[in-house]
Amino acid sequence: MKRTTWAAALAIFAAPMQPAFLGSPTLAATQGPVVSAADGPVAGITADGADKFLGVPFAAPPVGALRWKPPQAPARWTEPRDASRHATRCSAPSAGDGPRLVNEDCLYLDVYRPAGAATGAKLPVMVYIHGGGNYSGSTDIYDGARMAVEGHAVVVLPAYRLGAFGFLSLPGLSAEDPAAGSGDYALLDQIKALQWVRDNIARFGGDPADVTLTGQSSGGTNVCSLLATPSANGLYNRAVIQSGVCQVIPDLATSEKRGAALAKALGCADPDKAAACLRDKPAADVLDRWGEPVTGAAYGTALLPLSPMQAFATGAFNRVPVLIGFARNEMFGFMHALYPLSEAGYEDAVKKKFPDSATELLARYPAQKYPHNEYALGAVQGDSFFVCHAFRLADMISKFAPVSMYEFADETVPNWKSLGNAQPAPPGYHVGAGHTSELYYLLDYQAIESPLDADQRALGQKMIGMWVDFGRKSDPAEWPAYAPSDRKVVELQLPAAGGIRIIPDVYKAHNCDFWNKE
Repeated sequence: MKRTTWAAALAIFAAPMQPAFLGSPTLAATQGPVVSAADGPVAGITADGADKFLGVPFAAPPVGALRWKPPQAPARWTEPRDASRHATRCSAPSAGDGPRLVNEDCLYLDVYRPAGAATGAKLPVMVYIHGGGNYSGSTDIYDGARMAVEGHAVVVLPAYRLGAFGFLSLPGLSAEDPAAGSGDYALLDQIKALQWVRDNIARFGGDPADVTLTGQSSGGTNVCSLLATPSANGLYNRAVIQSGVCQVIPDLATSEKRGAALAKALGCADPDKAAACLRDKPAADVLDRWGEPVTGAAYGTALLPLSPMQAFATGAFNRVPVLIGFARNEMFGFMHALYPLSEAGYEDAVKKKFPDSATELLARYPAQKYPHNEYALGAVQGDSFFVCHAFRLADMISKFAPVSMYEFADETVPNWKSLGNAQPAPPGYHVGAGHTSELYYLLDYQAIESPLDADQRALGQKMIGMWVDFGRKSDPAEWPAYAPSDRKVVELQLPAAGGIRIIPDVYKAHNCDFWNKE
């Protein structure tokens, strides 16, 4: 089966909504928990049962001559630095996640730990790479306190350069740093953050030898790249890919073509001078000319020699236990924009995209099966783009490393805040177990329109324990080993709907026998 990239769906990696921007860190003015990090002391706050250290620098500001350079060590300081508020977000266009922002000084991370956790406590460490299509998103839309407290863990959320600032490729930039190449600056930021964890996390009570690398949406895509990056080997002990799509990562030639187009648009067409010319351009101009979502770091570079899919297929990746999962209704939250979509309109969309297999697809996804025609199209897109891709990843990786799989299936999740702003929207339209929905249960993701109820919070508490325990405890009843021969999947559901259980035929339920056939 020819696999679609669903180019129009790439924008869905953006988080639906984010709160107002917060300021950059300054010297601390009040007392709070203080930790002497390697670069200087940081003074956090205690709230929600957790110590929070927000806006901690892990690299120097990538501005001026450091634009499109590997991240450098931050300047050291001696007085306690105010770590009570989030740093300003990285440059991002106006998307679905807040207003346009121009800011290159953004390489900071947030650390959460159980209140009073002692240095050397050796708590497990969870490093979360945020989503947002690699062109938007930020750490301040999450709160890691609940995972830290209920999972008895240290949670780290690093920022990284987005859009053109994190993913620009040019031959001139590659020539500047043959050891890394170009197009992978965001990946280098994430590696730098993992190195910061290795060097500092024991001071916050974490165990640098017990690190889980986790990412959702484009964050999950970046985890795929980090699994395939030789220089990231040893910086984490296990990995979690949540709704990540690894097949969309471009090769260097494709990335350079886009970089050349940006350079030309900004009057920097001479390839010998393009890098220097672009560094002289205002950040706002670079941001506005880049525009589209980014799928991922470029492969075919010294840093990322193979695409993740090539690496997984051949075993040439960092072989650690991997948890791979998806939400049952991945695309439902994005289809309401098509309202009103008629049954004929749905069928026409499928016929246009899949002219050779439309008859079979419409039989597998009949409009009558769904309360809304938008749901039907969402099921087609979600299964092809996310769900069955997750099974392809699992099939490949499980030949070389332990793999487990989950399906987040609680369809009672409150809608996104942004859905309520849609004009028009289908009456009674609900996102269901849509893209990003499991984040509400793990990290208090702030895009939700109403709080979780008691049953949902109980499910979240159980999920937090499972995420923290993954790869650390050998309990096959909780995380059974995945194999292509039986394809065991853990369903994450409310007790009234069956609770957490291993369910059969998830592969067939999402028509992966169709989407994954060659």
